[in-house]
Amino acid sequence: MSKKDPHSKKRLVILDTHAILHRAYHALPDFASSKGEPTGALYGLISMLVRIATELEPDYIAATLDLPKPTHRHIAYDKYKSHRPQADDALVSQINTARDVLDAFGIPRYELEGFEADDLIGTIVEVMKPNKDIDIIIASGDMDTMQLIVDDQVRVFTLKKGLTDTVLYNEEAVLKRYGFPPALIADYKGLRGDPSDNIPGVKGIGEKTATTLIATFGSIETIYKTLEKHPEKLEEAGVKEGMIKKLAEGKEDAEFSKQLATIRCDAPINFTLPAQEWKESIDTKSVENILSRFEFRSLVPRVQQLVQGISAHHVDEVRIRSEEH
Repeated sequence: MSKKDPHSKKRLVILDTHAILHRAYHALPDFASSKGEPTGALYGLISMLVRIATELEPDYIAATLDLPKPTHRHIAYDKYKSHRPQADDALVSQINTARDVLDAFGIPRYELEGFEADDLIGTIVEVMKPNKDIDIIIASGDMDTMQLIVDDQVRVFTLKKGLTDTVLYNEEAVLKRYGFPPALIADYKGLRGDPSDNIPGVKGIGEKTATTLIATFGSIETIYKTLEKHPEKLEEAGVKEGMIKKLAEGKEDAEFSKQLATIRCDAPINFTLPAQEWKESIDTKSVENILSRFEFRSLVPRVQQLVQGISAHHVDEVRIRSEEH
C-alpha cells in the first residue's frame, strides 16, 4: 500500500531521473512543440512527478542524474555499456532542460563525475536507512535499483512498460518475482550477466541455472565455496555437470560481473533532508513558464490540482499563453 496514513512516518522519494527520461523519450518519440522542439521526455518526467506526488504522497523528493563522463565502471571495464549507441541530440537537450524542471519543482539534484545515478541513490539510501522515521521509495524506469530494497522501509516504484503501468516493489515482491531476496540481485547478474549494460556474467549460465544457484546457495562467494568443497551439492540441486564445469571456469568473470552490477553506497556526496517539504519549495512562476514554453496544455490542470500554491489565476494565464502558440 503506497498511500500514507496521516500519522505515519515521513516519506522520501528518490528519482532516477535519467531512467525516467529515457523511458519517456522512447514512449513518446513524436512529442514536439509547435516550434519543433522535442518534448516527449520532459512531458513524461512531469507526468511522472505528478503521478508520484499523487500516488506516493512524498514529503521530500531528491533527484539523481548521470553525467556524460566515464564512471568507475567504465574505468574498470572498457566494454561497460559500450554497445549502447550515443544518446540522440533530441534526448540530450531534454536531459539538460530536465534540470530546470527539477529546480522549478523544488527538487534538489545530485550528480557527480565518476559515479552513476544508481550509486548516488545507493548512497542516499545508505545515509537515510538508519532513520527509521523515514520511508524511502526509489522511482526508476528500470530494475537495477531493486538490489537496494530493504523490507518495507526501502521500496522501488518502477515503470513496467510505457509510462502508465507501474508497480511498487518491497522485499516480499522481489522474492516472489525472482525467488531470492533483493540483496542477491547483484550476485544473480554476476552469474547471468546483464546484456543491457554489457555485463558478461559466466559464459553459458542462463536465467534458469543462475536462479537455481542463487535461490539454493545464496551469494556468489557461497556458491564457489560449495563448488570447491562439496560439488555434489550442486548436482543435488539440479545443476548439470556441464553447467558446473562452466561455473568453475567462469569464477573470475562471475566475481568481476558482480562487482560491476553492485550499486555503490559510498559516493562522496553530502545528503541531508531539505529544511522544508518539497511542495513548499516549488517555484510556481518557473513551473508555469515551463508548461507554457513546451505547450503542455494537458498538464496544466493536473499540476494545478497537485500544487495548491499555484493559484487559479496563474494557471489560467498559462493556459491562455499555451493556446496562443
